[in-house]
Amino acid sequence: MKKETFSQMVKVFESGYGLKLKQDTKKVYWDFLKNYNDDEIKNATVKCIRESEFLPKISDIVNAIEGNSEDEAELAYLEFKKKLDNEGSYLSVEFTKYPAISAVVEALGDWVKISDMTIDDEKWIKKDFIRIYPIMKRRGNFPEKLIGRFELDNNNKYTEEYMEKRYNRKLDGTKMIAKKLIESESNNRKGEDD
Repeated sequence: MKKETFSQMVKVFESGYGLKLKQDTKKVYWDFLKNYNDDEIKNATVKCIRESEFLPKISDIVNAIEGNSEDEAELAYLEFKKKLDNEGSYLSVEFTKYPAISAVVEALGDWVKISDMTIDDEKWIKKDFIRIYPIMKRRGNFPEKLIGRFELDNNNKYTEEYMEKRYNRKLDGTKMIAKKLIESESNNRKGEDD
C-alpha cells in the first residue's frame, strides 16, 4: 500500500471515531497493514467504518480484507464440493486455491472414502470440515494431491513384480537387461560344468 492510502485511512478513522491516533499507534498499524494493496485497504476502511462502533483493531481490518477463518472454511468447503461434483473420486485432484483442503480431506478419511458420502453424511462432514479447516491451515503441511481410484488401482496393480513378469521392465519403464544377462551367464556356467 502507498503511504498516501495509509494516511487517508488514518484520517477517515480519526474523523469517523472522533479521536487522534498517536504516532506509535500509526506505526503499528502501518507495520501490520503495509503489505496489502490500496484497494484492499480502501474497501476494508469503508467496511470497518460502516460496521464498527469503535476504532477497528488491526485484526478487524485484516478480517475485513481476508475474511475470518470461518468465512474461508466455508469458501474452501464450496471449492471442495465443486471439485467433488465435477471430478468425482476416480481422478486424483489438487486444490491450488485452498491447499489446506487436502489436509482436511485426509484427516476425514481420504478422497475416495469421502466421495462415497451419502446425503445424510454430508451435513456432518461439512460441520467437521469447517471445524478442522483452520487447524490444518495453521499447521501448513498439505499433501500436493489427493489420490483418486484410478491412480490407487494402478499403484496397487503395477508393482515391480508385476512389471517384471508381464513386460520384462522395471516400474520406471527400463528393460530388465541386467537380469537377463545374469541369468544367461549362470545358464552358460551350468552348461560348462556339465
